[in-house]
Order: sequence, then structure tokens, then C-alpha cells
Amino acid sequence: MKPQFSPLTIHNSDPYFELHKQGQFSPWSRRIFEDCLTKPYFAYSLDQDCQPLGYYIGMTVLDEVTLMDIVVGASHQGKGLGKSLLQHFMDQCNQNNIQQIWLEVRESNAAAINLYDNAGFILVEQRVNYYPSATGKEDALIMCCYLG
Repeated sequence: MKPQFSPLTIHNSDPYFELHKQGQFSPWSRRIFEDCLTKPYFAYSLDQDCQPLGYYIGMTVLDEVTLMDIVVGASHQGKGLGKSLLQHFMDQCNQNNIQQIWLEVRESNAAAINLYDNAGFILVEQRVNYYPSATGKEDALIMCCYLG
């Protein structure tokens, strides 16, 4: 059976919050994660055979969306699922007449930066010492994709 996308809600979020905690150096609290599953946010999970593979969370403001979080479970990385999640996210944006998608990414996350570059995102700004890291702080790259 191929992976399936489903709306991610507070009611089905437990395994995805676990993925969030595994995928982040400094994860959100459970309350913040759940707040991001209500309007103006939208979220989808990706599952296969009832196994959580990944998810994304976006936040809509007027005709712009910010990609708040996108995670693929560690044991499922390197299989193109990040690309599938990002494409589904961008399809949702296109269906809702979104003009711009914004995101921020750790400068050390080469795989994600490559994924975003290939999807048409451009570097707009660099925030110095934005993210906490094991060695102190690291920069965030602010990227944007203009949808037509």
C-alpha cells in the first residue's frame, strides 16, 4: 500500500508529536504543537499501513503561508518522503490561491536546503545565531517561494 496523506488534528497527533520531538534539537511543548493544529494553521500527516512516516504544519496569513514544521521519521529518511510532503504542502497552497510560501531552516540542514532549492525556494535573508544548537547557536536561512 502506498503512503497516504490525512489531515493532522489534535485527536490523531500523538505519534506525530513523537516524530516532532525526535526531529528537533529544541522541540515545541505539547501545547504549542497542538495549538499549531488549529486555525490559522493546517497540517497533514503521511502514513503507510497505519505507521506514521512524517507530517507538515503550515500557517496561513492572507495570501502567504509559512511552513512551520516538516518532519520525516528518522527510519524513513532518504526515501523521497520529504519531497512528497513538500509537494503535498505546495499543492495545498496552490489550491488555496497562496502567493508566497516562507520558511526558515537551520544552515546546517543541507538535505532540507537542497529539497527547498529544488522546489524553487530562494534565499531571502540569514538570521545570525537564531537556533540553539549543541555548540551554542546557529544561523537560520529565510527562504521564499513565489507561486504563480
